[in-house]
Amino acid sequence: MHDVFHIINTINTELPQYITLFGKKIYILLFIVIFAKTAYVVLTFLPGDATLFAGGTIAASGELHFHILFVLFFLATVAGDAQNYLIGKLVGQLHKSKTSFSINKFISPHAINKTDAFLTQYGKLAIMFSRFVPLLSTTLPFISGFTGYSFKRFISYNAPGAAIWSFTWVGAGYLIGNIAWVQRHMFISLLCITLLSLVPPAIAFIIEYTKKVTTATEVTES
Repeated sequence: MHDVFHIINTINTELPQYITLFGKKIYILLFIVIFAKTAYVVLTFLPGDATLFAGGTIAASGELHFHILFVLFFLATVAGDAQNYLIGKLVGQLHKSKTSFSINKFISPHAINKTDAFLTQYGKLAIMFSRFVPLLSTTLPFISGFTGYSFKRFISYNAPGAAIWSFTWVGAGYLIGNIAWVQRHMFISLLCITLLSLVPPAIAFIIEYTKKVTTATEVTES
């Protein structure tokens, strides 16, 4: 069991070795890692962005296929988020029932209310771009289910976000992952890409917030 955990937790840094060890089965392992990280809040520490980036880097050398990786990570993300949502919904039902179970033992009411308010305020933008925000990427699907947010709406916004996230990181690895400087400064490279990937959602949130403020001002003045 320790060996399995070690492989999953280090797949982003030792991917070439695992390709040699597992061959084509590496695709299954990559799917499991991203699905597990996405589907279970307690496994949020598993490598996500770095795994996609590493996969894209290997794809550039021809050992893995870019299109297969993109589809694989997209499906793993959507399926994982769906399960995370459903777990949240089940926990929410237990929380509201007369049983002794209470979610407050695991997640503070403040965290739940804060995430719920964020979801209510930004809606589709929050769901679509939450993949790019550490921790929020795994807690938001759970809280969406917990608070009873529409599953149909959740999936309709989540799928485009999963596609953008998968393409961004696999594409980044494919394009620049094999540059010597990037390989020597992997941590800095991943940090820079993470910051750059936050620009589009930040702009979207600013635009949405500006619209809300403008609308509220017009209503007040009228």
